[in-house]
Amino acid sequence: IIAFDFKGDLATDESGGGYHLEQLFDATIIEPPRMPVPLDVLALRSRDEIDLSQGASRFRESFSRLKGARLGDKQRDAVYEAASRALRARTPCQLDDFQTELLNVYAEREIKEDGAIAAAREVCRFPLFTPELTPEEFFKRSWIIKLPPHVVEESRSIVVNLVLDALDQYLNSLPDTAVAEDGSRGMRIIAMIDEAHRILGSRLPSLSNLVRMSRSKGGAVMLISQSPDDFSGEEDDFLSEMGLVAAFSTNAPSKAAARILGRGANLATLSTGQAYVKRRNDNAARKVQSWSTK
Repeated sequence: IIAFDFKGDLATDESGGGYHLEQLFDATIIEPPRMPVPLDVLALRSRDEIDLSQGASRFRESFSRLKGARLGDKQRDAVYEAASRALRARTPCQLDDFQTELLNVYAEREIKEDGAIAAAREVCRFPLFTPELTPEEFFKRSWIIKLPPHVVEESRSIVVNLVLDALDQYLNSLPDTAVAEDGSRGMRIIAMIDEAHRILGSRLPSLSNLVRMSRSKGGAVMLISQSPDDFSGEEDDFLSEMGLVAAFSTNAPSKAAARILGRGANLATLSTGQAYVKRRNDNAARKVQSWSTK
């Protein structure tokens, strides 16, 4: 499992509370920037021209999702060029290498510093990654990445964006996992995102790819959020690929609930412990009793 913990309560706290997730999965807890993610996050599958270009494009898309980056056409091209130069010149390549090249590109093209430069400085302000493990080594272990509110927004966003991108590239490059006689497929990894509203709506390509394509590779994505309207920025085919949706009582607009669960799912009428559940390809959601207080 790789779990992104935005509240900081998935692992055992100092008082002995919490959900003990790290014990269930033998997971290592890391909390960047005090404990950087030990992943060569910008690793490439090869050094050929296509993989270098694709790596630069993927980084640009992850970087452009940062709040405040505000990339126009000139900025997008400059970010791509800087990422391309950094990936070609450094192995392993790190965020500081990208920042250096971005400053060089801006200087060469006589572009005034803007939101892209400010965002690059912000994500390089702290040591968020150390290239200790390859993606294959990293994703064969379990991790809980704690990103509580006191961690600056840019740091939290770039950690999630780049780790998910690395997972997408690694997992979707593997052969399909075996299928048992009962139809169940072998599992490799679960990517769990608590408080997922913090990244939903950003149209992060790697998240969409993982939802749509990783099932046959033994991947699963678990998104936990406060309300169905948190998914309002995602495309319909993204939602249609979600294998199981469970929604408990909320005052979310009926339109948002209907988009995910289908018509007739009124979440405001649910009692404690009740939920609407919809599996992929179901025509409509069904009401279930998940637990009882009696």
